[in-house]
Amino acid sequence: MAARIRFVINDQPVEIAGLSPMTTLLDWLREHRGLRGTKEGCAEGDCGACTVVLERADGRRAPINSCIALLGQLDGLAVRTVEGLRGADGGPHAVQTAMAEADATQCGFCTPGFVMSAYAFAAGGEAATPDAIHEALAGNLCRCTGYRPIVAAFSAVAGLAPEPATEPKGALEARKASVDFDGTFHAPRSLADLLALRARHPAALLLAGGTDLGLLASRSRKPPAAVIHVAHVPELTTVAETGDTLTLGAAVSYAESLPLLSRHFPALRTYLSRLGSRQIRSLGTLGGNIGTASPIGDMPPVLIALGATLRLTSSRGVRGLPLEDFFLDYRKTALAPDEVIESIAIPLLSADEAFFCDKLSKRRDQDISTVAAGYRLRLAGERVVAARLAFGGMAATPRRAPAAEAALVKDGAEAAATTVQQEFQPIDDWRGSAAYRRQAAGNLLRRLGLRLAAPGQAVEVEAL
Repeated sequence: MAARIRFVINDQPVEIAGLSPMTTLLDWLREHRGLRGTKEGCAEGDCGACTVVLERADGRRAPINSCIALLGQLDGLAVRTVEGLRGADGGPHAVQTAMAEADATQCGFCTPGFVMSAYAFAAGGEAATPDAIHEALAGNLCRCTGYRPIVAAFSAVAGLAPEPATEPKGALEARKASVDFDGTFHAPRSLADLLALRARHPAALLLAGGTDLGLLASRSRKPPAAVIHVAHVPELTTVAETGDTLTLGAAVSYAESLPLLSRHFPALRTYLSRLGSRQIRSLGTLGGNIGTASPIGDMPPVLIALGATLRLTSSRGVRGLPLEDFFLDYRKTALAPDEVIESIAIPLLSADEAFFCDKLSKRRDQDISTVAAGYRLRLAGERVVAARLAFGGMAATPRRAPAAEAALVKDGAEAAATTVQQEFQPIDDWRGSAAYRRQAAGNLLRRLGLRLAAPGQAVEVEAL
C-alpha cells in the first residue's frame, strides 16, 4: 500500500492519498485546498507570484516557488501561505500592514508572493540595506512596475525580531524509514536504500531540489514517470570541513551552502546572490546543478576552477572523479546508470592563492549565464605563477582553458585574453553570439588583470 504524503499547511497537518506525488504544490493549494491567494504567473519559478514559505524548527523561514515544488518533496515539512499569516493579536501580520500602509498592493495579482517573500525576509531579522532588500525582492516580479512602495514596505519590516526557533505548530514526526508514494515517487532515508533504488530503477530521475526537474510538471505538464527523491539521505545532506577541504553533500541547498562558500571563497558571495533567487536557492542544490550538465549552469565553471572532485557512489562501490572530467558532451556525463553524486569536495585556498569569478547575463537577477568564469590563481606578489581558469557558455560543456592558463602565467592577462578567444568555438544563440562570447571571455580576463594590478579595489560590472 502506497504511503500517504504528510505535511503541515498553515499549522494544520494534512495527509494526502489518491493524488499523484508529482502534482505541484501550487496546483494542490488552488485546486484541492481552495487556497487561491497563491497565484500562477509563469509556471517556471521566475516571477514569484506563487511564493510560499517553508518553516523550519530552527526558526528559518525559506521562500520557495510552489509552482515547481512537487507534493512528494514536501513530506514531513511545514508550509505557510498568505492565508496563514496572522498577527499576534489575531489581526493582520506586520508584513500585511506594512504593504497596505505603503500602498504596495497595486493590482494585487503578485501581492501575495511579495507578502510571503517579505515575511521570510522579516523573519530573518535582516537590516534594511538596499542590497538586502534588492536580494530579497529579486525573485518577485511586479506586473505594475511599481517597486518603490514595495521597497518601502520591505524597509518597514526589516529588522523585526526574528521568528523564535520553535517547532512549527502541527509538526509531524520525522519518518525514519524510506517511503514509496504510489510506486513512482521513491523517497529513501538511507544511502543503502538510495543505491538499491538506483540499481532497480536506472531510468528514474534523481530529484534533489527540483528547481529544474519541477518544470516538467509545471510548465510542460509532463511529469516524469518515476523519480528518486534524494533530499532525505544523510550522506547527501552533510557538510564537513576537514583539513584543507570543504565537502558538501550533493543535496545541500544553495541557501545552506552559501555561508560556508562565501566564508572560504568571498568572491562567491556576490556570484551566488545572482544564482536564481532566494526561492530557487532555498531548494536548488549543487549536485542538481552539476547533474543536469547544462553548458550554461552557474556552478560548474567556478567549481572546476576551484579543482572540485565528485564522490560518485553505487552499490558496486565508490569512485572519485575530478569535476572537469565529469562532463563528456552536451548534457552527457560520466555518471553510470546505477551511480549517484554523493558529495562535492572543494580544496580550500592556501595563503598564496586567490579566487575570482564572473557572470555575464542579459538580466542581473533571475537569469542563466551567457558566459560564466572562475579563476583560481597562485600568486607571487602580483605575478600569477599557476592558474586554473574555467568557463561556461563557451562550449558544449563547462571547460577549463589550459592554453589561456599557460598564457596568463607566461605573459600576463592580455596574452591570456587573446588566447582564450582562440581557444573556444562557442555557439550563436539568443543569449549571445559566438563573437560576443569570445570577446566577453577575453574581456573578463582583462578585468582579472585589473583586479590583480589593483588589489583591494572593486573591479566589477553589472550584468550585460
